[in-house]
Amino acid sequence: MTRRMVGRHARLWGLCVVAAICGWWVSAAATPVTGQESPEAVAAAVKSAVMPVTPPGATLHLGTLDGVKYMSACSVPLAVSVSGVIPYEQAAVKCGAPSWVFYVQVEVAQSEQVVVAARPIAAGSVIGEGDLMMMSKPVEIFAGRQVFYNTAPVVGAEAMMSISSGMVVTQQDIQQPVLIKAGQQVMVKVDGNGIAVSLLAVADQDGRAGDLILFTNPTSGRRFTALVTPDGPVINLK
Repeated sequence: MTRRMVGRHARLWGLCVVAAICGWWVSAAATPVTGQESPEAVAAAVKSAVMPVTPPGATLHLGTLDGVKYMSACSVPLAVSVSGVIPYEQAAVKCGAPSWVFYVQVEVAQSEQVVVAARPIAAGSVIGEGDLMMMSKPVEIFAGRQVFYNTAPVVGAEAMMSISSGMVVTQQDIQQPVLIKAGQQVMVKVDGNGIAVSLLAVADQDGRAGDLILFTNPTSGRRFTALVTPDGPVINLK
């Protein structure tokens, strides 16, 4: 090997050593793409697509956008499609030029003012106004259950189970008090079709507000049903 060739190989080897020491060579997978896409632009596109269909008062939380820096800058407007069910959804952010797709997790944090226990309520106790308060609670903790948006339907009801302080009160937690007891004589109103009369009857069953229970006319012995209301049983002929 000539002296010139030996010198050339020596210089190349020296360059390789320097490059390795200084970190000039980095794997393509770990290097952000030149002219990278902006995470802020992707976040803005996702929010613009999701907010119009987000319930009033809800807030959005986006998943990590770190991977956006490995996407080439998009030269056309970003397109966003959303899938999933609130509160957890996924947004697919698509670029047409150059072509790529980036997925972002979206959490919709929705809260509503609902009735909660202001203090511990024991099972079997009658609930008073002081036992309740209104509080903003995340929808996901009571989704699928019937809750109350004012205290009126709950006051006077009986707790079917112990309710902890701050716990959302649901329809399953309470029952209305017995307004009419079996064997009790009450006046039943008959209303509708131009008729407005009352008759004395004997209740055959216990009844709570909203129940349709049996009564017996003590004079004729005939049995009939009437709706139990806070103002007394009613037969509505309308």
